[in-house]
Amino acid sequence: MGSRLIDLGLQPGIPPESWNITHPENIKQIHLEYFSAGSDIVLTNTFGGSRLKLEAHGHGDKVKEYNTKAVEIAKEICPHDGYIAGDIGPSGKFLPPVGSITEQELIDNFTEQTKILAEAEVDLFFIETMVDIKEAEIAINAAKKTADIPVFASMTYNKTKRGYFTIMGNSIEQCSEVLKEAGVDAIGANCTISSEEMIDLIPLIVNSTDLPVIAKPNAGQPQLVEGKTIYLSKPIEFTQDIQQMIKNGAAIVGGCCGSNPKFIIEISNQIKGEKQ
Repeated sequence: MGSRLIDLGLQPGIPPESWNITHPENIKQIHLEYFSAGSDIVLTNTFGGSRLKLEAHGHGDKVKEYNTKAVEIAKEICPHDGYIAGDIGPSGKFLPPVGSITEQELIDNFTEQTKILAEAEVDLFFIETMVDIKEAEIAINAAKKTADIPVFASMTYNKTKRGYFTIMGNSIEQCSEVLKEAGVDAIGANCTISSEEMIDLIPLIVNSTDLPVIAKPNAGQPQLVEGKTIYLSKPIEFTQDIQQMIKNGAAIVGGCCGSNPKFIIEISNQIKGEKQ
């Protein structure tokens, strides 16, 4: 969603969620493009829609308005066999010793957003791009207490010489254990790394859990060209990597930063072709 909005003119410093009010037709068109491309689930334009995240842009008083409108837009064009996931990203704040946010402040932050999304009747929650397993756990607990709907949770890992870890140093095994204990319905990884790098990550997650595994990589590593961030991966190459991830055990697949409906069309065509 973020990549597509930047393509359409979203300026730095403007929260993407504000476009739910100022550019609703653009948001609707993006959702429609993804469903038309073959997506089973689309995520609401609420990744940074929590109060703590919006306050950083001076939009803290718009939490209910932005989140409610986001679900409304997605539901308008959702096909009868499609699903709307309430997208929940990190707060942008850190617990001690890195930051000064308290656990209670995070609880309040995610409880508010999940309640609004649940009242707007999303089909599931998708908590993603989490780098701190404690923050992820808090967000999941808030979601589980708010509504009796599925909860997906996805961490973002970096590839290091010692293996894959979040930037907070959380291991795959640690994340999988905490996420399962919190009661999620599916776990996985998204963002940060390319589809090629995620091929090796997926079997490690699969071996650490008995839950369905999510794979949502970036379309390559971001490159800065003439002041603009671009992603160099091509849909066919990306899809080949996704197919390998499925062979490695991924049950839910998609695209993160830099991907677009062309990527989903290619993935959908290949997967549906293999199932026929």
